[in-house]
Amino acid sequence: MTPVRILIADDHEMVRQGVRTVLERQSGWIVCGEASTGRDAVAKAVGLQPDVVVLDISMPELNGLEVVRQIRRAVAAKILILSVHESEQIVTEVVEAGAHGYVLKTDAGNKLVRAVHAVLHDQQFFTERVRTLASPAATPVEGRNPRAGRLTPRQTEVLQLLAEGKSNKEIGAALGVTTKTAETHRAQIMTRLDLHSTTELVRYAIRNRIIEA
Repeated sequence: MTPVRILIADDHEMVRQGVRTVLERQSGWIVCGEASTGRDAVAKAVGLQPDVVVLDISMPELNGLEVVRQIRRAVAAKILILSVHESEQIVTEVVEAGAHGYVLKTDAGNKLVRAVHAVLHDQQFFTERVRTLASPAATPVEGRNPRAGRLTPRQTEVLQLLAEGKSNKEIGAALGVTTKTAETHRAQIMTRLDLHSTTELVRYAIRNRIIEA
């Protein structure tokens, strides 16, 4: 029987170790790779072609929402979110981006294996506390910044790196573009969002859950 290959993406090593232990107790399941940043998660998903990606939302370099989008465009893997967040906004956005399930970390011990089984059989899986939040009928979250969503995927990547304190040179190196191109992206982001300082960029990124406070 062909083994089920699983990629674990979380920026905390202890979490990755715990998830690996739970999953590899299952006959025929192997963890084919681990990733500690969002960008690494996308690269390893493309390179390893896993059957399932177990992904945290709060990832450095590229947030989980963008990771879901990029993996869905490139790989046929099922994507299972493993997160501490119970926000309607987050659950709705990751489902719309293409995630197949959502498990709270507090439920991982007794729900994670069931969730992986479900997505492998083309079924969605949500722990009880977030199930209603994943409903298409869920109402929009009041107070969400109306400017959110105006950025392109590449601009969102640049915004996260800026908010994490990366310089234009570092951003260029991370994205494989010139420093000048990174500077251009920064200027376009600030113009599009009508922001005028790095502090405002960071606040925007936190408010729209691109980075964690």
